[in-house]
Amino acid sequence: MSSSLHFLSLASSLLFLGVFIWYLSATHPATRRLAGIWTIAAAMITAIIAISPPWEKIKLGIDLEGGTEYRIRVQNAPTKAVLEQAIEVFRKRLDDAGGRNVIIQPVGTDQISVQIPGTDAEQKKADREALSRVAKLEFKLVHPQSAQIIAQAEANDGVLPTEYAFDWEILPMQPDTDRRGNVIERGDIVVKRVADLSGKSVDAASRGADQQGLPLVNITLKEDAAATMFELTGANIGQPMAVVLDDEVTTAPVIRGTFGGSFQISGGNMTPYEAERLASILENPLEQPVELLSSRDVDPSLGADSIRSGWQAGLISIAGVVIFMVIYYRGAGLVSVLALTVNMLLLLGMLAEFRFTLTLPGIAGIILTIGMAVDANVLIYERIRDEMRSSGQLRQAVDLGFGKAFSAIVDSNITTLIAALVLFAFGTGPLRGFAVTLTLGILANLFTALVVTRVCFEWLIYWKFLKKLAMMQFLSETKINFLNYRWIATVVSIGIILAGAFIFQSRGDKMYGVDFIGGDSVLMTYQESVPVGELRDALDKGGIEASLIQYATNSNSLTFQTRVGQGEEAVAVLQQDFPNANLKQSSIESIGAQVSEELRSRALIALSLGLLGILIYATLRFEWSYALSATIGQVHDVLLVLAVMALLGKELTLLEVAALLAIAGYSINDKIVIFDRIREAFRQKEKGTLAELINRGLNRSLARTLLTSGTTLVACLALMVFGGPVIYDFSLAVFIGVIGGTYSSNFISPAIAYWLNNYKDGQKNKAVPADEPTPSPAT
Repeated sequence: MSSSLHFLSLASSLLFLGVFIWYLSATHPATRRLAGIWTIAAAMITAIIAISPPWEKIKLGIDLEGGTEYRIRVQNAPTKAVLEQAIEVFRKRLDDAGGRNVIIQPVGTDQISVQIPGTDAEQKKADREALSRVAKLEFKLVHPQSAQIIAQAEANDGVLPTEYAFDWEILPMQPDTDRRGNVIERGDIVVKRVADLSGKSVDAASRGADQQGLPLVNITLKEDAAATMFELTGANIGQPMAVVLDDEVTTAPVIRGTFGGSFQISGGNMTPYEAERLASILENPLEQPVELLSSRDVDPSLGADSIRSGWQAGLISIAGVVIFMVIYYRGAGLVSVLALTVNMLLLLGMLAEFRFTLTLPGIAGIILTIGMAVDANVLIYERIRDEMRSSGQLRQAVDLGFGKAFSAIVDSNITTLIAALVLFAFGTGPLRGFAVTLTLGILANLFTALVVTRVCFEWLIYWKFLKKLAMMQFLSETKINFLNYRWIATVVSIGIILAGAFIFQSRGDKMYGVDFIGGDSVLMTYQESVPVGELRDALDKGGIEASLIQYATNSNSLTFQTRVGQGEEAVAVLQQDFPNANLKQSSIESIGAQVSEELRSRALIALSLGLLGILIYATLRFEWSYALSATIGQVHDVLLVLAVMALLGKELTLLEVAALLAIAGYSINDKIVIFDRIREAFRQKEKGTLAELINRGLNRSLARTLLTSGTTLVACLALMVFGGPVIYDFSLAVFIGVIGGTYSSNFISPAIAYWLNNYKDGQKNKAVPADEPTPSPAT
């Protein structure tokens, strides 16, 4: 079945590529209509095949499925080959059979991300050991007078006598256990400093049992090492040889006879689990030291709740958008609903086809895409409305509407795409999940807006089903003097940003989540709430320093932060002190100070490069004064969101950095569309002063701005109310950003463009002779 689906997927993809090229190259209207409908059909078929069956094709991240995510650093500046070898070793240790759906990816040049879904407590402990063990296996001869040398060293403060110090060393022996489970300490032993054979010589290792049924490990050496072992054992019969694992002696059996390529390691009272684990590590050695930087545990029940709440939010936002579009745009709204359906199919199809992992922030990205998907259609429809006023001819109005909206749609989506790609390149974990779905959503938006909607209109006009375009009128032609409020808006913005900066500065590290300062972030659910003061007192009595104990506003959950390693202890304290509250652990995320510092720097780089990339693109596409005005407006929106979140007592986390970049992309999207209308007034050489032309462009785009912002706010509101506590702050930040972006697009950026153009024209006028005419205020 899978091979037939693979063949169908390949065939439909090739069909889509062929008919899409046919559509793009078609010049005759009839041919273009036919190619267009084939293109849409091929795209939908390809997406449906890619998704089928969805429970197998769409991979879920641990925040949806439950599990644990680890961040590991490979020390000593590993090469690319060493990092790849480490990834393969971890894969074999954790999921050699391939049935656990473990996701292992490199992060930067020396780190590895490991995501293990749905594991129980015992398995988590085993996984952590498997990841942190280097498994540096060595075979070393034991000194015949080991006990006497140890005694001399103990009398000399643990220092080996000089005659032994160069060639020999003291290593501890791993404790043993008797058959009753009692631990037996075995002390230290003197072994050769340089190994006689290393773990690289091991060809295979497996668990076995001796004649009494006791577990042991069977080891097979490589051919060249077998000869060395044969010679070594032959020359040292009667002498003990230590098996050293990670600088600890596992066992030191006496060589009773000569052996070469095959032998056994027994641990006296070794358990079957210990034998299995040792065999796995020996067969997959990792000789480069590793450091476990952070871990994040998510309970499967939280994942199930996240899926339910995420899709509930998605369905509500889709329903809200569909109802609005059908009521407001009527027949054209039905076309938008079809385009949105194709959009969602394509997005999920690309997720499945390229095996991207769907995360909870990814669902947020899909829902945000739903809100933004309407923007292109609203832009087209409002353009068609304008052309209908001028010509009254539907076909001509449709052609001109699509043509005039094309550049604004492409520009606005590319700027958002730049932010998403930067976020993917420099982000980690949830940031990448959000960036992936946002990127795929933008690609789907472009296709559905410029192909699906256009082809549907062409067929409806051809069949004469659409003879006129009836739409509701949200705003009649307004004549608001936006620039008249530029100083008031500037003062308000500066006031809010300075107030937020003061709060940010006064709270210091308390403004940052564990992503940026390190620690354990704990999420718990409850049946009966407990006052925050009582929770804090209980943790204080338990010797646990907790910060930001906070109840979620829309679910029975609370979050708090502790120092690294205190998260599980804090959960135990609260469960013991408040049994009637029925507190249950949903997730614990532990991040060390080292990795938090790196995450902070990567987040800052991502945000800076995203803004810079958008500025460069906007400068290439627009006059520098417009590009600079839009970019300053972007920075204003980001700072405004940070300020308001600080005033609301919210922390800055990685997800909020993703929200800031999404806001930057959305903000520039809005400003580009508005500046496109202003620039059009100059191109058509309309009469009026600079201020009049800017105000005219703002009023012409006002209906589109408010409609687009409204649909996006509906999607964000659905996320805030139904999306669950994990992405509430993210949704709130985007919600604030959309409002702030709409405000700055009308009052801040146009005012800056006005000031810059006045300054530029003033500079030009200085160089113009008195008898020559003054140049136009804008090009």
